[in-house]
Amino acid sequence: RFKNILKPIANACIREEQKEYVDFEPYYTHIVCHECCHGIGPHSITLPGGKKSTVRMELQECHSALEEAKADIVGLWALNFLINKGLLPKSLSKSMYVSFLAGCFRSIRFGLEEAHGKGQALQFNWLYDKGAFILHSDGKFSIDFTKVEEAVESLGREIMTIQAKGDKPAAQSLLQSRATLTQPLRVALEKIEHMQVPVDIAPIFGTASKLLANN
Repeated sequence: RFKNILKPIANACIREEQKEYVDFEPYYTHIVCHECCHGIGPHSITLPGGKKSTVRMELQECHSALEEAKADIVGLWALNFLINKGLLPKSLSKSMYVSFLAGCFRSIRFGLEEAHGKGQALQFNWLYDKGAFILHSDGKFSIDFTKVEEAVESLGREIMTIQAKGDKPAAQSLLQSRATLTQPLRVALEKIEHMQVPVDIAPIFGTASKLLANN
């Protein structure tokens, strides 16, 4: 995915001076943090009237997209936290954001009807509106490193507050306002559309296939 999808997307959509930051290590480490961060934040909640419930039950059809966005954005926050604690190298401090930006365009291609695509559109538009993502006149994007950290933290806070309250109207409002195909996203997707870049890759597990064939 990194070599055949993310790198070509980055070459088409990321400004020349930041392309060097698109790297496999932050890309892969963020995937790990994403999966870990599904376990962070509220799951079982108590509603204002004292009723016990779950985030999934209260947010219903909004849950999946919001949960994928939470895992992504909190995973990005977690990377920064680990860097600040000296547990990850400082060399990731810029590359993780630029690699994430390129990854936004990859995931949005799954479509806004799919949880990952919708959640990614929410994240992109939030960070763009906060000035963390910049669209330049040449149709390419860059990160404003002075704004991205706060923008990431603010979205993580917003999503987890909605989850903690089981606030479906707030979840609907957030998704309706941000999980949309905005003009900056259209610019990027139109660039990618003219390239022969797959939407995703189906892995072939050779060893597993042989083992299954022998049973």
